Amino acid sequence: MCYTESNLILPAGKGEVSPMNDRQLLCFLTLSRTLNFTAAARELYCTQPALSYQIRNLEKELDLALFTRSTTQVALTEAGRAFAPRAAEIYRSMLNARTALKGFARRRTLTLRLPPVLLQRDPIYPILMARLHAALPGYEFAVDTRPVSRNPHEMLCSEADAALYLPFGPLQPEIERTPILHNTFYLIVSPEHPLTGRSTLALADLAGQQLFYEPLYQEMVDLAVVQPGLPFSAPSWHMVENYECVYNDLLAGRGMFLCPMKYPAFPAAWYLPLQLPLPDTCLLTLRDDPRPEIQRLREVFTAVYASRAKLLGEA
Repeated sequence: MCYTESNLILPAGKGEVSPMNDRQLLCFLTLSRTLNFTAAARELYCTQPALSYQIRNLEKELDLALFTRSTTQVALTEAGRAFAPRAAEIYRSMLNARTALKGFARRRTLTLRLPPVLLQRDPIYPILMARLHAALPGYEFAVDTRPVSRNPHEMLCSEADAALYLPFGPLQPEIERTPILHNTFYLIVSPEHPLTGRSTLALADLAGQQLFYEPLYQEMVDLAVVQPGLPFSAPSWHMVENYECVYNDLLAGRGMFLCPMKYPAFPAAWYLPLQLPLPDTCLLTLRDDPRPEIQRLREVFTAVYASRAKLLGEA
């Protein structure tokens, strides 16, 4: 697991006020969207005092209050509302300027943001990495397993070169999304479960059922719970760290486990598809990234996942 210290929060010298910079703009834009210091700090991987410091410095630089703060809420001032769209334009221009310079970098390390489940359970991972090393000799690959940022444009400019992501909504225009894997909403059902033996499941079948899922798949659960076909006697959803935590419950038929693809941990017959379409898993890169190695990266990911069944002997 690769965790790098964020360079977002670097205070100026004692008594100094930093000129307006990209760190301050990102802090402002995140707080203006969340209107919650705790949520914004969590998203920025920083402490609340560090976030407050950046906001205060920006307000001092502009000589304006951008937010009103109370013990219960944060709100944009009139000046803050006027500044927000311009700040977004400035910040986006800064990111695009970074993208234009990527081709001049001497760094021979590519950072991939990948979901932990790929490293832990998917047998395609070592094959993928071997193909990447063969296609890009002389390059090293750093793997970062943190979640994909809510601002993929910023993430790909400053933290990662590519990321695997299941996009449930629109992405910024600067992002190139390369579909690499079709997903099915599988529920793992043991032979002891009352629904075993079905070929497929409908939303109505989930009435009163106990369903387990990992944090990585929260957006899939969010999608399921708002479907019009979900029964009145809705299922109970329980987030767990991993399937090992509830393995005995699954074996005893006391619940089902959500998984978007089949892994060797369970027999293939235990995977029942739910009639709920999911978006494809995509490789995210910067659309205008000038480096030829990024295009090669896209090609390798696409080729490996297109041949996944054959490479794993499943075809």
